[in-house]
Amino acid sequence: MTIQIDLSQPPFSLLSNDLLSWLTQRLDLVFFPAGAEIIAAGSESPGLFIVYKGVVEETDASGERVYAQYAHEDLFDVRAVLESTCKHRYVALQETLCYLLKAADFIRLLDQSTDFSVYFRPDLAAKQSLIDEKEGSVAEFILARIDEETLRPPLYVTGQTNLKRVAQLMDERNSDVVLVRTARGVGIVTGTDLLKATLLGDFTKQSKVSEIGQFELITVEYGDFLFNALLKMTQHHIERVVVMRDGDIVGLLELTDMLSVFSTHSHVIAMRIEQAKTLDDLTIAAQRLQSLIETLSEQGVKMQAMMELITRLNRRVMQRAFELIFPKRLQQSCCILVLGSEGRGEQILKTDQDNAVIYKHEHELEAIRPFLQQLHQALLSFGYPPCPGGVMFTNDAWIHSVEGWQQKIQRWLTAGTPDAMMNMAIMMDAEPVSGDAELFLPVKHAWQRPELRSSMTSAWFAKSALQFNTPLTFLGKIREEHGHIDIKKGGIFPIVHGVRTLAFEFGIDDCNTLKRLQHLQALNVLHDEVVQGLTDALLLFLRIRLRQQLQQSAVDNPGLNQQLSLASMRSVDRSLLRHALHRVKKFKQLLINHYHLENF
Repeated sequence: MTIQIDLSQPPFSLLSNDLLSWLTQRLDLVFFPAGAEIIAAGSESPGLFIVYKGVVEETDASGERVYAQYAHEDLFDVRAVLESTCKHRYVALQETLCYLLKAADFIRLLDQSTDFSVYFRPDLAAKQSLIDEKEGSVAEFILARIDEETLRPPLYVTGQTNLKRVAQLMDERNSDVVLVRTARGVGIVTGTDLLKATLLGDFTKQSKVSEIGQFELITVEYGDFLFNALLKMTQHHIERVVVMRDGDIVGLLELTDMLSVFSTHSHVIAMRIEQAKTLDDLTIAAQRLQSLIETLSEQGVKMQAMMELITRLNRRVMQRAFELIFPKRLQQSCCILVLGSEGRGEQILKTDQDNAVIYKHEHELEAIRPFLQQLHQALLSFGYPPCPGGVMFTNDAWIHSVEGWQQKIQRWLTAGTPDAMMNMAIMMDAEPVSGDAELFLPVKHAWQRPELRSSMTSAWFAKSALQFNTPLTFLGKIREEHGHIDIKKGGIFPIVHGVRTLAFEFGIDDCNTLKRLQHLQALNVLHDEVVQGLTDALLLFLRIRLRQQLQQSAVDNPGLNQQLSLASMRSVDRSLLRHALHRVKKFKQLLINHYHLENF
């Protein structure tokens, strides 16, 4: 019999070739006329049904309460097979064809394939990880660890060694770095340090190497992921890290030694950013981020790791642009803030510019304005379009002194209007990226004072999380409009803003949604199951959205569309999406109960 359903996707793709071949021989095609009862409530299930054509409805025993409907390639009822008895009733709403895998055969597959068995757990994250891994989408480099093959042995000198001898040792050992042992600990000196010290500084060939050593070592642990080492190098703008094991130095890890392991060349982009001498150089580096994202996505890099890396690169691009544009005398006169998803560290592809400025002195405001305009133009050239709502430092509404921002935040919090609450939400995700970051601390304190976190203010703030309907039908299926759903309004925003509201109420400092969830879990505000469910759901939404955005960009470059096309999604992804949207629906009910918004 020719099988007319797609067995190349999960859960069936998780089976070995032998088991999959065996499965195809065991499937039976069964027909049900409209109105036929497929499984009666309380009866023993004959097995696992896979819908080929038609629609099946799941109800209670009386048929009055409807739980769900199943269509092409949907599965039912796994629970009935595992529990021997079916709790609900299944009826064909129209003429229906289903493939039936008998209960004994289904149990045999579960016993013989661990992966197949894991798929049917209720854990959304376990399912998604399994799917990614088995489809070969997890890149080998993301799993590579720091070991003997990636290490360079350390070259030590004493602190009394002069710079000439250090240079000779570097040349003899073909090394660009030495570790310096002194009474105060171990430091590091690179070839670049030697050149700067002797050619640009006041040191001579006879100066002691301890005088130019850096003694705050950036370290990673032996056995850690290479990708984590890359993140640390990117964060600190360095080309090597010191590797530790059980508190001892065991070697050095160099960027150049990662060339054979990393195929994304993210380090090349990072180095181009650092070496940029002009805005044109920086524009070339910034524009390469798109291809990096495409590579990372194709290789199945986890969303959290991707967001962290891209966030650091994006922020470094802005920092470098700031350094190239602003005169040094004005670089400490203001603080550049990124807002929204960039501030939360959850942006992947470039979206609207969302930024603001805190300036130090009123008399310097006019001096920094032209440079802010130049920075805005640079961001446009990097691929960041202007914000339609005007949330940019080119708009006077988003440029204030410390005192001005404190007063504005106070007005927002006391107004309680939707616009004021949304402006407050935007500001609450702010992170300083350039200039004097100390200016941001008193501004942030303006909304972190305990007396401002009244239940009334928090309730006003929470309402926005409920303004968009969850795209689920009464029957629990995904509700689409012309084959699409707006995943930002229906899924991402309710989680992000709901978690942000709770973070505001409980004085949580982090602005990343996943970190906020961890803090809420530690404070026992949210149960472990809720935190895990929301984490899994948010990462799923971001992953599916990114995949479709990259596909759309490759075809017709329509911009960053928030609309998910259900027709282009595999049935397994639609199933995961439906489960994740149910998590959102439950979370919104939690917010309603917590803030007493029943009449909203």
